[in-house]
Amino acid sequence: MAGEIVLGYDGQEGSKVALRTAVSIAAAYKCPLVIAFGYAPPAIGGEVADLSESVENIGTKVTSEAAQEAKAIDASVEVKTELVNDRPADAILRAADQYDARAIVVGAAGRGPISGALLGSVTYQIVHRSKRPVVVVPHPG
Repeated sequence: MAGEIVLGYDGQEGSKVALRTAVSIAAAYKCPLVIAFGYAPPAIGGEVADLSESVENIGTKVTSEAAQEAKAIDASVEVKTELVNDRPADAILRAADQYDARAIVVGAAGRGPISGALLGSVTYQIVHRSKRPVVVVPHPG
């Protein structure tokens, strides 16, 4: 199916806040919600298979919890989870392309502009690279 809403989700507070908005948008459009998690570790050299497996396991856990929460918010919304073996921004953009997403929803990390720039904010990358509408949900703090 095409036209899903893709939520970039990592289990942190910003993505938890964005979950409610993503469910509301999916309900309004009467379309499925895809909860996407990117799990490729940074390229640091050496063997990273164990690290990648650990991060994938975390992704499975947090997306499963998010799917349950989404169904609790609105049981009428079809929810899918997608673990993508890629860096987070690339993974979310790839999931959006795969599902021909209507929009991407991400949470603001709550960092200031300098630390976000220095750390390579996933939200920043998605906003500037996406060819689809991106909804950035502000962190309440």
